[in-house]
Formats: sequence, C-alpha cells, structure tokens
Amino acid sequence: MRKLTVALVIIAALLVVGFVFATGGMPSREPAAFITAGPIAHRGLWSDSPEAPENSLAAFAEAAANGYAIELDVRLSADGEVMVIHDADVARMTGTPGLVAEMTATDLQALGLFDGSQIIPTLPEVLRLVGGRVPVFVEIKNTGEVGRLEDAVARLLNTYDGEVAVMSFNPYSLGRMATVAPDVPRGQLASAFEGEDLEWYERFLLRNLMMNWTSRPDFIAYDIAELPSSGTQLQQLRGRPLLGWTADDEAGRLAAEKICDAVICNPGALP
Repeated sequence: MRKLTVALVIIAALLVVGFVFATGGMPSREPAAFITAGPIAHRGLWSDSPEAPENSLAAFAEAAANGYAIELDVRLSADGEVMVIHDADVARMTGTPGLVAEMTATDLQALGLFDGSQIIPTLPEVLRLVGGRVPVFVEIKNTGEVGRLEDAVARLLNTYDGEVAVMSFNPYSLGRMATVAPDVPRGQLASAFEGEDLEWYERFLLRNLMMNWTSRPDFIAYDIAELPSSGTQLQQLRGRPLLGWTADDEAGRLAAEKICDAVICNPGALP
C-alpha cells in the first residue's frame, strides 16, 4: 500500500510539473503596455455597407482616426503576398467564390468588397495607412504548413515603425514568429474549440493553453463566452495579460472588462 501511495504521489507530481511546463513558456520581457491600453477594433471600425467593410482600408482609417487599436487577419496569396482578409474563401466578402491561397494578389484586388470600391488590402498597404498612429494586432490565419506566411509577416513587421503584435490560434505559427521576429509581442488565441475539426486531445491542449511551451506568448486572447476560466486566471497570475474576444455591444464589453485586461470589440461595443 505504501509503495502504491508513493507511486501515485510521484505520478501526480510529474503531472503537475508537466502542466506547469506546458502552460509556461514566458518570454523574458515585460508585456508591452500597448497590449492593454484600451479596446481593440475587431477588423477595424467597419459597417455592413460597401463604404467601410471589415478588414478594409476605410475601416482601418476610421479606427485609427478615432484612436482605436486595430485587429486584422492575414492570409497568404498564391504569389506570396500577405493579404488582409479573415475567410479562407473570398465569397462572403466579394460574392465571388475562390480561395485566397489559390489566387494571386492582383486577382484578389480585382474583387470589390461587398461590390463596392473597397478592395482586399495587403498588409503593407494597411501598415502605411496606419503609420504608427495606433497599435496593430495581426492575426495569422494558418492551419497548414508553417513558414511562408509567418516569414512574410515577419519581414514586414520587423521594419515597421509602430506598435504591433501578432496573434494566432496556431501555436506553431507563434513559435515560428518567436524565431523570425523575436521582438514582436505574441498572443495565443484560444477558445473551447467546440465544433472544430480537431482530435479530442488537440482541443484539450489548446483550450487549456498547454502549447504555450512552443508559442511562448506575451499575452492570451480568449473567447469571452468561455470566461472566466481557471486556465486563463493562471495565466494572469503568471503575469500574462488577458484579452477577451469578441464583444458585440457595450454590455458585453463592460462584462468582459471585469475579467479581461483589454477587450477586442466589434463596432457596436466600442466606447
């Protein structure tokens, strides 16, 4: 019996050590102050009209003019350009089916967003527009092979003269960014991952932030519908800021602000 007790204690200790290691990966720097400076405009300050659709230059210009930090999404075109668009398929935003990864930047920019004059911008175009006026949070949308998109983003951000951070649901994307753009703050995006095409153990590891050992995030960005959670509270105790996504209205933002250090907001939630 005594041997069994000792064995169980050792196993429990190893599990605790493993959990602490897996959820750790703290960078040696303090989190940048801009990460929690205020609400973040989710895909810019957009509308459902063609004049300023989500992830458009008009939406980003409006957000910057009002002093809001900007969150945006990036994907790689077939010819290696970093395009600012959320969906893998452009159909929702342009009315024309087609995968970003299979179209050139020229082809993508020939499509109007919501049949208007705004087009899918490139990341360099957005960075020139913002020009360091407000922080920019770049979400890397990559569920495939890590490398080309991350390296392309790093080349752009390493020479950008402004406050900028990267985020991703993919811990390996952030791990790559830690290598090719070590000075750019990293944010691990996470949620419960219900309904995602993942194995049960992948969902378990990701929702409990147990891939931090490879992503080494400066901050966590978590689905506000799943907060509060013990996992995110542990991260806050470790000194990592917690961002919540995405508030749709003022009530949602105010509720999230009681838990989170900053909130990513759709236009209706911005103060």
